[in-house]
Amino acid sequence: MIIEILLCLSILYSIFVSYTAVAALRRINQYEDFIIKFQQIIEYATEKMKVVDASGHYESDDETDFFFKQLKDIQELLNSLFEIEEEQQSASKNKNKKEK
Repeated sequence: MIIEILLCLSILYSIFVSYTAVAALRRINQYEDFIIKFQQIIEYATEKMKVVDASGHYESDDETDFFFKQLKDIQELLNSLFEIEEEQQSASKNKNKKEK
């Protein structure tokens, strides 16, 4: 009788843990997608601003230079989040090629 109760409790516990793990992974994927979209928007905005400021007059101005620098800092921060992952993927691909 005690063994059956413990077995039922362990099954319920494993179901609960599995559900929370799946829910956490879904949430992480949603946040990652949001960050990637935000990164793409920042890259697009930076490219468009550089096209508008092809001569460099706005970027050299003190008031607008602040905005250019902040946008560049945000873009570098977002790029640094995903560079490590890309480097790890390329390293694992190279390792797999060497093993073959």
